[in-house]
Amino acid sequence: MHDSEMHSDSEDQQMIAGDMTLPQRFLAPWRKAAFVLGVCCSLYYMWVALVGIRYPQLDRSLFIFFGIALTFCLKPIRGGGLLVRCIDGALILVSLFATYHFNVRYDDFLEMVGAPITTLDAACAWLLIAACLEACRRVLGWSIPVLAVCFLIFLRFGSYVPPPMTHMDFDWSTIASYMYAGTDGLYSDLTYVLASQMFLFLVFGTFLMRAGAADYFARTSVALFGTRVGGTAKASVFSSAIIGSITGSAAANAAIVGTVTIPLMKSAGFKPHVAGGIEAAASTGGTILPPVMGVAAFIMVALTGIPYSTVAAYSILPAFFFFLCMYAQVHFYSRRNGLSGTPRSELPPRRETVLGGWYYVLPIVVIVTMVFLHFSLAFTALCAIIAAFITSWLNRTTHMGVRATLETLAKGSENALPIMVVAGPVAIMSECLLLPGTGLRITGLIIDLAHGNLAVTLLLVYIIAYVLGMGLSVVPAYIILATLAAPALIQLHVPILAAHLLVIWWSQASNIKPPVALAVYVTSSIAKSGLWETGWAAVLKAAGLFFIPVLFVYQPAIFFDGSTTAIIVTILTISAGIIVCAGAIEGFLFHKLTILARIALGCGGAVLCLGYNWVSISIGAALAAVTLLIPGSMLRVSAPHNATP
Repeated sequence: MHDSEMHSDSEDQQMIAGDMTLPQRFLAPWRKAAFVLGVCCSLYYMWVALVGIRYPQLDRSLFIFFGIALTFCLKPIRGGGLLVRCIDGALILVSLFATYHFNVRYDDFLEMVGAPITTLDAACAWLLIAACLEACRRVLGWSIPVLAVCFLIFLRFGSYVPPPMTHMDFDWSTIASYMYAGTDGLYSDLTYVLASQMFLFLVFGTFLMRAGAADYFARTSVALFGTRVGGTAKASVFSSAIIGSITGSAAANAAIVGTVTIPLMKSAGFKPHVAGGIEAAASTGGTILPPVMGVAAFIMVALTGIPYSTVAAYSILPAFFFFLCMYAQVHFYSRRNGLSGTPRSELPPRRETVLGGWYYVLPIVVIVTMVFLHFSLAFTALCAIIAAFITSWLNRTTHMGVRATLETLAKGSENALPIMVVAGPVAIMSECLLLPGTGLRITGLIIDLAHGNLAVTLLLVYIIAYVLGMGLSVVPAYIILATLAAPALIQLHVPILAAHLLVIWWSQASNIKPPVALAVYVTSSIAKSGLWETGWAAVLKAAGLFFIPVLFVYQPAIFFDGSTTAIIVTILTISAGIIVCAGAIEGFLFHKLTILARIALGCGGAVLCLGYNWVSISIGAALAAVTLLIPGSMLRVSAPHNATP
């Protein structure tokens, strides 16, 4: 990604200097073409949001095409010359023709879903699939395209696969028919959700950041939390939560906020990899916090039929628990390592900073209000974009004229490239699982391996999620988990909402677990730290991402299921348990703790979190209290004041 940007920058500099070869003169207009495509893409889907969906086949197919065309314009192959760029241009034209051909033949395709198609249809299908996979490779790397190819091979040669995954073979023409000739495959509901809903929220995030919201929320966070113990890290957690809930992207959030918070954390005494890990973890947490959340939440709406307002409402309390855990971890880490706050004289004035940009909250209010009034998500995003545009005019330094507006529209499409290029490959993988019924077989296999035991099933689902998270980004990881693992939990009587939120949370871990770890790539580059050490620091600081979802299954009160008293008691005991667990993870709670004390304290916190009656709650509280109150060296560690956990 960075190589492509550097390549484009060098082209622009050479063009300005006027010293260009013929190939360089040919390559120079690509970014201008990307600008026009980006503006057209944003405006088209804003128009669809305004007038409603009239031609679903056109909306879905154009989304795939825009992703391919923008990628080939903005992400050239490193070292590629005139010939390679000519091939890129040819692929764009072929993709355009395949998109046009699909829309012309759409009515015919509806009558022959899955049936053999003409040679021209098949050629369009496979060329478009190839372009989709190559675009995804250039933006997100090799893992997703390679996995999609493996799924296609699995579908073609199913009779050679060992039981219980064996299925009849699908010939290449039939596969092309399913993938291209209809509103399945490339143009499935997944593409519809990303095109008609999530895309515009990413454009909205770009508009709000262009209006100056990122700087305001970062400065406000520093002004409010900077003087406290570990204040700069707490400011990172707070600002990342707010901005992440707007942008819906962990990597974008980390890039926006991290440039401000990571240098501040380093200057306050945090080690570079810890500063990068905290920012990556907090940015990932922002994608599970309403109102916008992340891509997976929108896909969940399409898969389950649960209204987005319901998903958002039931996500508030779990997100609160995540940030409570992370805030407590940052506090205990800072206490253990003697990291004090920043003097008030070095921070922005609190009152003036908070009141100086109050209007940046208005677009967020628009989203919350319209979501809970059940307006369509596309129209909600459109209104939020308009609100962000108006907000920019309340500050003379950020107001957007015609040129700035067009640039922001183009930048919004560019920021959405990760979801545009992943739509095709992930839809292919999903179709390859659904067509031969493999998803149902794997679901049954998981239940059989667990012997119908819910706890063992959760463990198996976690293992699958962990492995997927090390090789796939959030969207494909969630799609596979939602297809294979969530149904196993649902068959064991876990509510649909709880099962899908659980796999959403566990799929988010791919933002922080190397080697994928998109958010960690961003923060480690800002912090100038190693990828793996930053990734493991992020995993540690985002510990709540792994254990809090278990509560979705065992604590129904977390979704407000139960009496008022039960809900209040559950919230209080889980909060206490999370704080105790945070202390155990960081090795500090009132004083430094030995490994033995941390294990005992962690057990007490876990019992508090999972307690379902007064007896279990009392046992957890007693275990935590005894661990903390028994004096003596066996519970304390006489490590140096600045020891690292």
